[in-house]
Amino acid sequence: MTRLFSWAAALSVVSVFSISQVSAYVGEVHNYTRRATTGNGWDIDGKSFDYVIVGGGTAGLVLANRLSADGSNSVAVIEAGPSGYEDNDKFIVPSAMLYDSAVNTQYDWQYKTTSQKHLNGKEKSWPRGKVLGGSSAINGLYYVRPSREEADAWAELAGKNGWNHWGWDNLLNGMKKSEKLQTPLKSVREQAHIEYDGRSHGRNGPIHTTWPAVTYGPVGAFIESASKVAVPRVKDAYDGENHGTYVALSSMNKRNWQRSFSRNEYLDPISDRNNLQVLTGHLVTQVIFDRSDKNHVQATGVHYKASVDEVEHTVHANKEVILCAGAINTPQILQLSGIGSSDLLNRHGIDVVVDLPGVGENLQDHISFGLSFRAKNDKDVAPQQITGNKKTDSYVNSAVSYVNFESLFKHPDHVRSKLQARARELAGEGKKNEAVRRGHEKTYESMAQHVFGEDVVSPVEILGNLIFGSINIQAALQHPLSRGYVRIKNKNPFEWPLMNPNYLKEDMDMTMLRQSLKLIRKISQESPLKDLIAHEDSPGSDVQSNEDLENWIRENAGTEYHPSSTCSMLPRSEGGVVAPNLKVHGTSNLRVADASIPPLSMSCHLESVVYGIAEIAADLILGN
Repeated sequence: MTRLFSWAAALSVVSVFSISQVSAYVGEVHNYTRRATTGNGWDIDGKSFDYVIVGGGTAGLVLANRLSADGSNSVAVIEAGPSGYEDNDKFIVPSAMLYDSAVNTQYDWQYKTTSQKHLNGKEKSWPRGKVLGGSSAINGLYYVRPSREEADAWAELAGKNGWNHWGWDNLLNGMKKSEKLQTPLKSVREQAHIEYDGRSHGRNGPIHTTWPAVTYGPVGAFIESASKVAVPRVKDAYDGENHGTYVALSSMNKRNWQRSFSRNEYLDPISDRNNLQVLTGHLVTQVIFDRSDKNHVQATGVHYKASVDEVEHTVHANKEVILCAGAINTPQILQLSGIGSSDLLNRHGIDVVVDLPGVGENLQDHISFGLSFRAKNDKDVAPQQITGNKKTDSYVNSAVSYVNFESLFKHPDHVRSKLQARARELAGEGKKNEAVRRGHEKTYESMAQHVFGEDVVSPVEILGNLIFGSINIQAALQHPLSRGYVRIKNKNPFEWPLMNPNYLKEDMDMTMLRQSLKLIRKISQESPLKDLIAHEDSPGSDVQSNEDLENWIRENAGTEYHPSSTCSMLPRSEGGVVAPNLKVHGTSNLRVADASIPPLSMSCHLESVVYGIAEIAADLILGN
């Protein structure tokens, strides 16, 4: 991996920068205040901070803000990617995520999974944000929430004290604390059939949520057609019952029609805090420990490097080290630091600090595909480029339908029973560490009861999208039975770990996706949406049999960009990695706060959940 910054170009200041940047908007100049960062690893080398945050992404910058609000706390953030300020429009212009995307650039980890046996042996791309703001800087801006049942199942699985900090009520408070709701424009609200209840939302948080300034005919048409065929419209999908069809909020600021994400909302406004240092372009390679107390080892700092051939630096932590590196990097860092399965660590010659076999296990991801339809009229779809008009360029996809069993199957109880039975069988299958096996038993039983046993929990999300001149309707499995892992393959922190989601290993996952494809076709053939469609481009009307549908899915399915659960909040005896206080089992001051901690996949895009996790984490750390 090459250096992201040369020493000569590295910033090494902590003052406020006022940036004038020529924008993609012709003739317009953005003036904004940004947080000063440094790309020089020596600037914090050998220094001590109260809190060292690993990862300046969605969660990490929330914690940087909250922990540094008390001037007596010193905070360091170490981000592997660049600051991103040099390409600001790539992040702040909402439609840029399609037409000037950061995916497959220096701002993306550019991960690939292992070869997926049940997807015709393909390695699937896993884009993840590698920049200040993390994936909140490059995602599709969807702001949706999970169901009450899922969040409560999480608290129940967490074990002792789980309900003290987690469960729906606590998670909702965290999500609302991060949010600032802005009302939709009247014209958009009426055309897209937007409904909402302001009481379910935050009003004073940093992250602005609203709806785009423009909409297009297929958006409202999808809402109407999906409501007729599948799931009725829901007036408030944010109060713990997310089952239904609606136009989702986007993390966007109505004042300037720009992306609202962790960097520009949590970090940039605190440019005057001298007790906060932000280092970019450096990868944390290892957490270092004081092991004098074998039952509660103490994290004393981290090592970090700019590249594999550069010098290794060290920064010290007086109070805590907090991992906010995400569902892939966090378990990798733990394993490289000697926390993980002793068998795995011994195999790679890593000294075992804490034997935690659950690290990297229980990987879950939303597997997804999309059907493409040709629009009758080009005016019915969004422009296929950035136009330079703020309102036009604010358009992002947001029409969704969270579907239950009754909407998918003619005999939903039969399918539900099969899923419940298979979930219970899975716990004992395969070669697993005994603690990990017990954890699987508990999480699969929870799925059987709370996910597959409740009509208000949605196993599938259907999304109505306008992409590159086409109407695209996507399906994403929210609660796959198939589970995988993240495991290091050697001691080199600059090499990807093995990422294996085991897509479609379980036949019932394919059954759910196949039925979802049929449902998409029903929606497309229902007025008013069908009146806007010329024909189905992909897979095409000749693909009809179950066998052909499954073959097409195997060839075209991939990630919905929501990997989770690789450092699950479960008791240690059940393969857990973190306790309800977010401390890694067996440590006294190492915490994890990111998408790796929910023990179950959530039926939502994970941004809102991660903001909620980070806000709860800040309160836990500060003792609020």
